[in-house]
Amino acid sequence: MIRIFFTALFIAIANLYAADPEISEGEKSLPMQGEAFKFDGSDAFMIVPLDAEENIPWVWYAPTLKGLPSNDEKWMFEKFLENGIAIAGIDIGESYGSPKGRATYSSFYDHLVEERKFRNKPCLLVRSRGGLMLYNWAVENPDSVAGVAGIYPVCNIISYPGIAKASGAYGLTPEELEAELVKHNPIDRLEPLAKAKVPILHLHGDADKLVPLDANSAELGMRYAQLGGSVEIDVIEGQGHNMWEGWFKSEKLTDFTIACALGEEFILRNPVGGQEHQVHLEGNLEGGVMAIGGETTGWVLNFKEGGEEKSIEVDMSAIDLADIFGGKDVKIAGEIISKQYTTRGTVLVLKAAKIQVDQ
Repeated sequence: MIRIFFTALFIAIANLYAADPEISEGEKSLPMQGEAFKFDGSDAFMIVPLDAEENIPWVWYAPTLKGLPSNDEKWMFEKFLENGIAIAGIDIGESYGSPKGRATYSSFYDHLVEERKFRNKPCLLVRSRGGLMLYNWAVENPDSVAGVAGIYPVCNIISYPGIAKASGAYGLTPEELEAELVKHNPIDRLEPLAKAKVPILHLHGDADKLVPLDANSAELGMRYAQLGGSVEIDVIEGQGHNMWEGWFKSEKLTDFTIACALGEEFILRNPVGGQEHQVHLEGNLEGGVMAIGGETTGWVLNFKEGGEEKSIEVDMSAIDLADIFGGKDVKIAGEIISKQYTTRGTVLVLKAAKIQVDQ
């Protein structure tokens, strides 16, 4: 009995120490001031806002291969920092979303949340092959994901890099990986994210030859919508898998990422396969609303959604005699937009096109 006890104690202690990652000095070059370090031998980085101490909102960027992130992401990163949001990532090589890579991602996540005081729900920013890595981690940790923002992301192993090339990273033969594909292919594993109500927004070009739109973002969008998930795929006409500036200076994608990282709602306006459409909301409209620095339209609609009390700022500039609706229960048709204030940051606003008193 004593031998069994000490054996169990030894194993428990060994597991405890084995779980501690080895942190050492890193040499990774970053596009702005940040911390580069080695995490269990893998290059990792953090770029953290000044004065950030705890409960730090963050964006998880992938892939963090050699040379990434680069100056191309600097504009987005500056916007994140301005809103108090950190950026982090880790280079696990060409894992193609393999279980081994996912395990390292989980260890890295635990380190950031437990030791670096990051929030437990980052927004994932997936670019190209980063889609395989972060999507496969996300579907196994759906309650730890605030949203997924994608720039021509890989969502389908068959499309890229192909089963034959990916199989080595999985420690399987091509035939074995093909037989187990539904366990590892992002487009086949989306249900947990849909159930967790994780919003998804992708930018993808219709001329992408390396990571074709139809087999990746479009297929993911269709399947996610069928599962009841909130998803928008913005198709960029004439663009391919390139370094076009518009990928990295998209106000919409950046605003979406910021809102998700901060735990704020961002209503997607272009459903998969559809055109921009009006939103219809019912609730009580307040006028004369004040905000910090006077940065407000002065109007707020309080409404219920899914049994929860919610509110959204309202732009009434297109409504004649707007004051007559103050304090009343109304129905508003309009468009959800994001507005960037100097002090308040990014705020969702319902731009009212039509309003009537709810009888």
